[in-house]
Amino acid sequence: MDEAVLDVIRNIQDLPTLPSVAMEVMTLAKAPDVSIREISECIYRDPPLATKVLRVANSTFYRRGSQEIETLHRAILMMGLGEVIGITTSVSVLSLLGARDSRGASMRASFWNHCVATGLIARRIDRKLGMKSQGRDFVGGLLHDIGKIILDGYFHDRFEQACELSSRRRCPLHLAEQEVLGTTHMEVGHYLTRKWNLPPYLVDITLHHHHPDKAQFRDLTALVSMADLLAKARDLSCCGDTPPFVLKDQEAWETLVKLGYPMDGLDVERITFEIEDIAQEVEAYITAASEAAQEAAHG
Repeated sequence: MDEAVLDVIRNIQDLPTLPSVAMEVMTLAKAPDVSIREISECIYRDPPLATKVLRVANSTFYRRGSQEIETLHRAILMMGLGEVIGITTSVSVLSLLGARDSRGASMRASFWNHCVATGLIARRIDRKLGMKSQGRDFVGGLLHDIGKIILDGYFHDRFEQACELSSRRRCPLHLAEQEVLGTTHMEVGHYLTRKWNLPPYLVDITLHHHHPDKAQFRDLTALVSMADLLAKARDLSCCGDTPPFVLKDQEAWETLVKLGYPMDGLDVERITFEIEDIAQEVEAYITAASEAAQEAAHG
């Protein structure tokens, strides 16, 4: 990372920090023997966060019937641990990282559209491949591009130049970032996730999602990398970063093949068809999470 950029980031006084409970939930989720009681008690230690999670669980995005979900224990039983972890992370991050000013509002909207789409698509592919990521698929998609938020917020003009260069050349954004800023959103995200002391798989995903074969957690990183590309293919990109690609030629696909996943049985055309309306799903999810965050902020 360019030292001048790193010095600025190190000296940012208001650098956002995730709530300790949200970080603890992500860490607990890695344990193979974690219990529903442990997760729900952890979230309840932050009452406003618990309220947000239950609000999203009862939103139209998740609601399956007329019965209200009144406790986190019941939410986990009905929705699954992975979903509750995803909601906890979503409302925490959305509460923290709203647009700093009107200049960044448009970029921030496209950023969240892309990241939520990546998480939702990763979750679908995870199920098709039987990866059983227990919510890490969605959280990885949600946070993979977190470095862009810092670049946009604290190096706005230069980041905007990189976005314009990427769009003009039809090249990946991280190559334009390196040319304009001397660093990339992957390096900045890597710094941020380490500073937040997030689980190692998230540190890995932020740094290597464009080159998943270099990752320690290659399966999760490749999964998010594929979902990232498919979100862009549905015009849910951030900063015009939409270079053309053939999915089966990508490093993410090849990495999952090497790891023994049944890629021959993965119907790319069917997946593309299934995510045709992903934008509507993304909008519904963001609306639910954002309303919960805003209610807490004004309540």
